[in-house]
Amino acid sequence: MKKYKLLYLLPAALLFGCEPDIEDVSTNGGSADFSVYVAVGNSLTSGIQGESLTLEGQEYCYPNIIATQLEPLGGGEFKQPLLTGEPATEGVFTTFYPDPRSNLVLPSIVLKATPTGLAPVFPDPLMDWYSAPAFFENISAEGPYNNVGASGARVGSLNDPAFSSSNNWFKRFSSPGETVLEAAMKNNPTFFSLWIGANDVLGYSTSGGDESGRLITSISEFEADISEALDTLTRTGAKGVIANIPSVTGIAYFNTVPLGTILDAASANALTQGYADYNDALENPLLGIPAAEAAKRKITFTAGQFNFFIVTDTTLQSDRRLAGVPSIRQITSNEHLILQTPQDSLLSGWGTAKPIPGNYHINTDELKKINDATAEYNRIIKREADVRGLAHYDAYAAFNVISSTGIIEDGISLNGDYISGGMFSLDGVHPSTRGHAVAANGFIDAINAKYGSNIQSVSVSNYPSVEVTP
Repeated sequence: MKKYKLLYLLPAALLFGCEPDIEDVSTNGGSADFSVYVAVGNSLTSGIQGESLTLEGQEYCYPNIIATQLEPLGGGEFKQPLLTGEPATEGVFTTFYPDPRSNLVLPSIVLKATPTGLAPVFPDPLMDWYSAPAFFENISAEGPYNNVGASGARVGSLNDPAFSSSNNWFKRFSSPGETVLEAAMKNNPTFFSLWIGANDVLGYSTSGGDESGRLITSISEFEADISEALDTLTRTGAKGVIANIPSVTGIAYFNTVPLGTILDAASANALTQGYADYNDALENPLLGIPAAEAAKRKITFTAGQFNFFIVTDTTLQSDRRLAGVPSIRQITSNEHLILQTPQDSLLSGWGTAKPIPGNYHINTDELKKINDATAEYNRIIKREADVRGLAHYDAYAAFNVISSTGIIEDGISLNGDYISGGMFSLDGVHPSTRGHAVAANGFIDAINAKYGSNIQSVSVSNYPSVEVTP
């Protein structure tokens, strides 16, 4: 397999040792006190990129960028539970955590070349572990830490004493039984940022919806948990900013794998003939499949045109698998295949000769559940921010623009395309380094608008770009 490396392109000022000219701009904190800033959240807050945490990701995470911009306004030290040793450079893959007694972790995602382009290779939990005993050493005594973002955290995780033992990242820098909110409040913060809630719907989404067994957090539970978190963070008078949840299905993870392919005449004819018996069975009156449903399930292929892939869909109204009729159909244009759909399998018949399993597919019903939950979560977030007089960063709207039309920041074009768009990292979910800079500016704009402060935004071009090279 031909491997690809990541080339980080640093600003010219850094390459040549020159100091950029900085405009002398007066700054003020407005009605907010930025002397002790804490960041609470999930993997977005901790600095995950490519489903892995590295030292570079921590240094370029949006909270650290914000903290740097707060320094001229009296912002103090922003302490993070930084990685050391091999994990700092190789990365700690966050989806899988082994028994700490094994001292093993998984490395970062790599890329491979396929006939259809570059595709991510996720670490294999059966073979790709490397030894990193220092990762499991508790460093809570060196705290308290200002960045308490923890990969995998849902809103309900923030006040859960069990989270400090079940989440190996938070366990690394917390005390036994300590909650995320308690870890944050040990700093006696005067200002906070909170970006949480994506995992309450993301796990269901990234693992294929209903087939995954992972549930979307109920609206009532989300509402109670977010209210409790904000009550805790504001109880000593701290002000802050809360971001809402970007559209889950607007990210690159759901919009990279094509939904179909173009076939030559021989292939199209052979496949159409191969599904003839299936199509006939759909119209068999003894099976009782409604005509409208039968029409939607029929499978046809046309030479020289784009043909949608075939997927397994166990949510179909008429399940006739016991009669030998599979629950399959062709995917529609408003549905999604996830980034982890095996590219080599697509090239060897998945989607044409063989249906794509449902755990790689988000269907229309699942998409509605995802979008409805996200919309309701965001309504609650905005209401709770307004009630408490907090700044609100509309990440949902901002990321929708990035995914649909793209943006130009500091003369740099950014959009939601995988790799080439520059906004998302290799996992297609978490922002890239420049993506974190864009998010930091969004937070800064929201803070300035609410509190009358004059925090300076950052120049996106001063942050590394990721370019894939042989």
